[in-house]
Amino acid sequence: MALYDSIDMDFSWDGDYAISDDGDLKDTTYDYLQSLRNEIHNVMRSEFGDWELNPNFGANASDFRGEPNTRETGTAIEERFRARIVAAGIVRAGDLGVRVVPVGIHQVMVVINISATATPANGLTAGELLTITLLYDTLEDSVFYLEKSKQEKDYRSV
Repeated sequence: MALYDSIDMDFSWDGDYAISDDGDLKDTTYDYLQSLRNEIHNVMRSEFGDWELNPNFGANASDFRGEPNTRETGTAIEERFRARIVAAGIVRAGDLGVRVVPVGIHQVMVVINISATATPANGLTAGELLTITLLYDTLEDSVFYLEKSKQEKDYRSV
C-alpha cells in the first residue's frame, strides 16, 4: 500500500479546469486523492498521441468501439485499463484492482479499487479502498465518470 496523496490543478470530468467560488483556478487541496482520480480518468479517456509530452499515455479504449458486450470483451477491457494505469506510473500493480461489470448492451461499468495509505488529508480510513467508478460505452466510445453511490460500495471487494 502506497501513499497516493498529491496536490495538483483540479478539473471537471469533461476536461475543463475547475474554477473556485472566488473565480481562481481550483486545486485539489480539498481532497488529496482527487489528483489521482483525475489522472486515472485522463488515462481512461486518452488515446496514444493525445499528449504531446507523453505520446504513449492513454488506454486506447477506442480499440473496443463496436465490440459486443461479451465476457471476452470485458476481460480485455479490464486487462487493458489495468495495464495502462500501471504503465502510466499512476498506481502500483499490487495496489490496483479493476473489475468490469456489464450494465447495458453497449456499456460496462469499470470499478477501479486502489489500496492507498489512509491519511488525514485524503479522508480514507484504515483498510478502506479508494474506489473510482467509470462507465465505458462501446457504441459511443466514451468514458464517463460515475458519482459515488451506494451501488459502488457493492463492488469494493474487487
